[in-house]
Amino acid sequence: MGEGYNSASGGRFLSETENRSESVLSERTRRIDPLDGLRKYEGGYNITDKHYWSSTIFTGRSGYVIAALWLIGGIIFVGTLLTSKIFFAKKNAKYTDFDYFLERYEILTVILCILLTVFVIVASAVTIRGTVQFHSRAKAVKEIIGSTALEATATIYNITGAIEMMQNTSKLYNYSSQAWDHLNSTVEVLNSEAVEIQEKAEKNMRLVSKGINTLEAVTILTDTLNLAAVLLLLVGWPLRLKKTCSMCIAFCWILTSLLWMYFGLYYFFDKFAGDTCLALDEYQLNPQNSTLGSIIPCSEKLNGNVILHDVGAGIHDIINQVNSNIYTIKSEYAVKQLDYICNPFSGPPEYQYRPENCPSGAATIGDIPLILKRLTCSDFGGGANCAGADLSSAIDYDKVQSYTSSIQNVLDIFPGTQRLVSCELVKAGFAEIVGGQCAPLRRGARTAWAALAALSAVMALLLALALAAAAGGARRPGDDRLSVRHLTSSTNSEISEAEFAEMHAKKVRIRVEP
Repeated sequence: MGEGYNSASGGRFLSETENRSESVLSERTRRIDPLDGLRKYEGGYNITDKHYWSSTIFTGRSGYVIAALWLIGGIIFVGTLLTSKIFFAKKNAKYTDFDYFLERYEILTVILCILLTVFVIVASAVTIRGTVQFHSRAKAVKEIIGSTALEATATIYNITGAIEMMQNTSKLYNYSSQAWDHLNSTVEVLNSEAVEIQEKAEKNMRLVSKGINTLEAVTILTDTLNLAAVLLLLVGWPLRLKKTCSMCIAFCWILTSLLWMYFGLYYFFDKFAGDTCLALDEYQLNPQNSTLGSIIPCSEKLNGNVILHDVGAGIHDIINQVNSNIYTIKSEYAVKQLDYICNPFSGPPEYQYRPENCPSGAATIGDIPLILKRLTCSDFGGGANCAGADLSSAIDYDKVQSYTSSIQNVLDIFPGTQRLVSCELVKAGFAEIVGGQCAPLRRGARTAWAALAALSAVMALLLALALAAAAGGARRPGDDRLSVRHLTSSTNSEISEAEFAEMHAKKVRIRVEP
């Protein structure tokens, strides 16, 4: 009574957990899809659907839009600057309030630029750290998936090799079983599936490796070049290296646009990593309803019931036949040392593998050659010991050894076969990702996009300040006549040439006096 209650409770809990997981994943992936008229994507986590990819990539739209606007703004600014220099050259000498502010608080401007540069250095270091952490974990995930796929492929080839060997041996010695008739098509399906998994794994892993390495390289390169350009700008500014500073500003402007775009990309990767980790967790509950099977198939084409049932039925019949022959031999030769073979498969119609049915020390079909070695006189060179148990004429030792070893090979790989067709092999690989890689993977992605957002914002402030300072310097803020007239313009008063000369003389004396 209690056992039935516990089983029902466990089943209800598993069902509730599964439904909750699917509900969370479905809700999480409900995003704006630019390929579907900006409507909400409702297809759930499906890595084979282009609408899932478009809606997930679109989550980084803030970075993409800002990057585009920043680049367009730079182009407009350069165009405006060139136009003003060509067509409005005479108005370039106008002295504004902002020019006066920059001249009056030049030291504060320099200090602010230094502080912003320090922040850029810190943000760049954090960005590189987050990028390296994210990509190292992404590579670890790739290696786990790749090794799981290779293990699945190797298991399939072991299965088909053992089955084919057993079939060939059966044909060689004119033994037939109805179970073997169904295995030919199964072997073909398994071989084609192994080739497909291997090709798909190699292709996907190659693309993933290329993508991971490329993104990591361009992110670190952009970050490093941007930092070098900022430091060069900071050095060239006080040295009045106008051309160098102008080139640095233009270069940093383009790099800042790239940094905004990288921010959007890493934000998308954070969302995708979260989706994938939740899907991997869901896969362990219900692999049949998960699109992750497209990465490493475990039960879509690998018909576990056909493989396990037919192979189990064939070996079950063979062992029963062997035991029947042993009974005949024992009846004719009275050999007490010849034990019956333990059958690890249940009877029809299930033919389930039950290794616990064979206790430790029980004779297996693979032990038959060793047993026969103790009983056949050909191994002992004849003599009085062979008189009562001479089975040499009744047993073809080579035939038995070949036949039993082929069957034992199938039994040896049967646990691996069960792990494959029951998805335990793939579940174990995905569980390793969920347990050891998901948290640091997402932490690295969040660190990268947060640092990139901060770095891009600070670069925007620094470049705006540098442009303002450069524009103010181009209008000669040290011109005393412009400065004084600017100061007196706020009172709407007129100043004569004599008053200006007197103010200029006072200003010169103040500068010269120690």
